[in-house]
Amino acid sequence: MTETLALVESPAQFLHVLEWAHAEQVADRTRVAVLAPADPASVAQLRALNDFADEEGIAVDWHAPRAGGLAGVRTVGALRPVVASARRLVIGDPFSGMVQALLPFSRAAEAVVVDDGTATLEFAAQFTHGEPLQRWHAGLALARRPLAAHARRFLTRTRLSLFTVMSVTSLPGSRVQHHGYDWTRRRFGPPRVLRGVDVVGSSLVETGVVEPAAYLEAVEALAERRGAAGRYFAHRREAPEKLQELSRRTGLRIVRPRVPLEIELRRGPVAEQLASFPSSVGYTLPLVLAGAGCRIAVQPLPETMIREQVGARARRFLERVSQDMQAASSGVGPVALSALP
Repeated sequence: MTETLALVESPAQFLHVLEWAHAEQVADRTRVAVLAPADPASVAQLRALNDFADEEGIAVDWHAPRAGGLAGVRTVGALRPVVASARRLVIGDPFSGMVQALLPFSRAAEAVVVDDGTATLEFAAQFTHGEPLQRWHAGLALARRPLAAHARRFLTRTRLSLFTVMSVTSLPGSRVQHHGYDWTRRRFGPPRVLRGVDVVGSSLVETGVVEPAAYLEAVEALAERRGAAGRYFAHRREAPEKLQELSRRTGLRIVRPRVPLEIELRRGPVAEQLASFPSSVGYTLPLVLAGAGCRIAVQPLPETMIREQVGARARRFLERVSQDMQAASSGVGPVALSALP
């Protein structure tokens, strides 16, 4: 019998499982099943987190459901008995087709959802309104709808907890537990702070939300406005061709983090100002870098940057993230959120 099984597909999810296991003091009773994605940057970060999990005494199993052929079917077959025997499931992505395919085999009485970036906000909204679970920037294929509906029913009938840093205050019938990256702050840093500005990259182009040309122009204008070339911390999904063009046009030095950005910047060095478009880092970095003497500068995302085919639901979601960050900028804290002049 497995006490706790965590299903993770991204570095952010894996990091938050480490944070959850540390907060609950259950590392030695937790097993992580990594459902590896296809892109090499994500795999490299997951491998690094695998090493950190080993240090904490967390068991890790590695699966490659996206390796082609019948890999997905083999993964479901291998994990079916493990999922069935787990008393508690920790879920990194309740929107994942692979995770939703495994949930019908679960008899767990307890489930925990951990953050996978701002997708947590959309999960909370959909769960609250009783909707099938689907990603904010994509539709839901007809074949997936029964699994998505079952995933919501499964989470409704279990003792559900949300372990989060996002601006979710309640979830129907569930416990919401906020955290402050205690494991990351204990394990890494404090960072050395450098003068100047670094830019945090975004995958909004790769997810089809923002026009590529508009994004490049926005980063170029940001670099020119600051008057000095710094670093550009690429999102793991950003295309190499886009990054090459960005470097050529801005003079920014491209950095491909080998660990999640929260760890990368916590162990340093980190610039005294970090510029970011609306994304999960507006929620995470103020906590990770609290007391370090940094400023997170959130850049606006004008309607003109958003692609025409992006639907109203996705636009409302982006507006909510932007509003959360603007609200944070009016608060008082060790890391400020503001707009660059």
